[in-house]
Amino acid sequence: MENTEIKKLTSIELTEVKELHKEINDLLMNIGNAELVKNQLISKHIELQETWKSMTTVLQERYGSGNINLDDGVLSPSTKEDIPQKV
Repeated sequence: MENTEIKKLTSIELTEVKELHKEINDLLMNIGNAELVKNQLISKHIELQETWKSMTTVLQERYGSGNINLDDGVLSPSTKEDIPQKV
């Protein structure tokens, strides 16, 4: 004969299982949201890098190669140490 007795978790066990399941799902949702935010931040970084590249090109054409003091906007010529050496 087959044992057809219905087995059931206690209410405490069921509550614990439900809470753990909810925590796992919440965590997975937060990971997904974090990945979405990460991708948005990476896209914004790429956009800002392109803007930076365009701005520096314009400024270099206008003022020549040099370093900008971000406090007062004074330009100083590039020194030999500032120029990356090709290997």
